[in-house]
Formats: sequence, structure tokens, C-alpha cells
Amino acid sequence: MNKNYFFNLFNGEDEFVIASVFEDISLCLDIDYPVYGRTFLPPQIASKLCEFCSSIGLQIKSFGLTENSEKKLIVFAPKEFDVNTLEPPITYFKIDANNKFKNLQHKDFLGSIMSLGLRRETLGDILVKDNIGYCVALTDIYNIIVSSLEGINTIPIKIKELSISEIPEPEFKEFTDTIPSFRLDSIIACIGNFSRNISVNLIESGDVLVNYSVEKSKSKNIEIGSVITIRKKGKFILEQNLGENKKGKFKILIKQYI
Repeated sequence: MNKNYFFNLFNGEDEFVIASVFEDISLCLDIDYPVYGRTFLPPQIASKLCEFCSSIGLQIKSFGLTENSEKKLIVFAPKEFDVNTLEPPITYFKIDANNKFKNLQHKDFLGSIMSLGLRRETLGDILVKDNIGYCVALTDIYNIIVSSLEGINTIPIKIKELSISEIPEPEFKEFTDTIPSFRLDSIIACIGNFSRNISVNLIESGDVLVNYSVEKSKSKNIEIGSVITIRKKGKFILEQNLGENKKGKFKILIKQYI
């Protein structure tokens, strides 16, 4: 396996993370046995890994908070291995910060956990609902959180291990609007309620991601089902084309993660 070729595939990504992944793949090839990754990877890395591993005769299985979560822990396995038997060293849990005074958000939970000095890659997605943060982490990281985390923004907490079946699915807010075309700048203006100039500036500055990769082409046509992220604004799914009206505009259904 050519190291330079591998690193070039992930140009611009965190070199520490990519180096760790390279070592995991190399070990799997050497011992011909499954190797568990030690980081939760974002989708733009995981998707490229899937293609690369297939080309060298390995298979991968991913584990996240939910089926649709962004960050996934990857297990590398020989082609003939039954990946359904794999049990990764991760723990699902909830941080209950239920209180009467403050509505906590994702950033509150993540910030409090990161203040323990942990690397973000050792923790998967966090889903916040009714002041409860649902999480997944490497088991040794979970043990650190249990023993060290005393509260979320000074609010007392209770931490409890869960089964994966107890993790709720993400919730969405749906809305419809019309767009003149499926160009990226038109869609960004629509879902963000921006002017065209602001939309173009966001795209060209790298603040817009399509399917988790930065997209700087304002004229790119966006397909139905694409996940669109606008930094500091939110994450959306271009869910459905509801048809063309008499003025030649397209009515679309958008789902926003909440």
C-alpha cells in the first residue's frame, strides 16, 4: 500500500487522523484479521475509505450514534470475514441535564465534554433532546466522561449507559419553497433566506458543504437527497422536487435538522 498515494487521497484532512487510519489498514493487511479504528470519522473521509478498501480487498463496517449519523467508527476486516459478528469498543450513553431554567443545546454538551481535554475524534455525534444529550464514544473515553464530567454549564447531570435501541432518531423541521433552478446558489438563497450576493459569498468562502464536502462552485446542480450544510446556519436535506409551477419555478421540500 503506497503511503504517499493514500495521504494524497485525503489532502486537506487532519494528518493525525489520516496517519492513524493508515496504520489501522496496514495492520489489518498484515495480520489478516479485523482492526478497530480509534477515531470517529466524518463522512467525507469514511466514503473515500469505503472505495479505497474495496480496491485493496478489504471490507469495512461503520458504527455511529444512529444509522444516519455523520461521524462513524470504522472497523477494517479481511474480505471473507463476517463483519456482522464485530463488537466495537464503544459505549452508547445519555447525559441527563434536565432542569427548569435553561434549554441546553448541542454546543453546551460538546463544549463541556471537550473541556475534559478529550480529542473530538474519540466521540461520535451528540443528539440533544429535552436537555438530554445522547452520545456514543470509545469505551475508555466514556469511562473518563463518567468519572470526570460533573455538569453541563454548571447544571448537575446524570450519566447512564444505553443500548443502541434506546437512542432516538434525529428530528426535522420541514418547509417548502420555490427556486428558479437547482443551482447551489439558488438553493442556498432559498434555505437560508439570503440574498443572492450573500449566498455566493458563503459558497466562495467555503462555508457551504454538499454531502459533507466543501463546494465552492455556485453553479453546481444539486441532486435530490443531497445533504447541504451552511456553517453557523444548520444542516438541511433537499428532500423532494414537488414539481414545476406555471412560472417555470420548482417547488421543493426541505428538511432541516433540529
